[in-house]
Amino acid sequence: MFTLRRGTRGSERGRVSDVPSPGQQPVPAPAVVPGLSVGEGGSLCWPYPFELPLDGGLLVCGACGAERDWLLILQLRTETVSVRCRCTNEWREPRIPAGWYRQHCGELEQVDPHPEVTNRALGFDGTFASTYL
Repeated sequence: MFTLRRGTRGSERGRVSDVPSPGQQPVPAPAVVPGLSVGEGGSLCWPYPFELPLDGGLLVCGACGAERDWLLILQLRTETVSVRCRCTNEWREPRIPAGWYRQHCGELEQVDPHPEVTNRALGFDGTFASTYL
């Protein structure tokens, strides 16, 4: 298991409904890790500091009520997106398509051996719970 940290190209706000159109090229599965392909264990993590509009409302953490400052996680094995809050609450979010994630996430910055390393490095390990950065 490994975690790939993504950059901040996606720091511009974008509605989740803005999935790639047929003419646009989403970010592919990274080829910088030997042997990595979609369907293998691992994930792509992207810090997303903004509010995230979903279905006419905002994404909200069910544990602490946060409305922004997320870690969006693309699970490569299942091509599903999960959301992690700074309070450490994490859930699968079916309203965020993998195509939207790949289109907006930015360039690969770091490869970490375990998700815990990424969570700690990006401040999603509980250290900044109830704090907006």
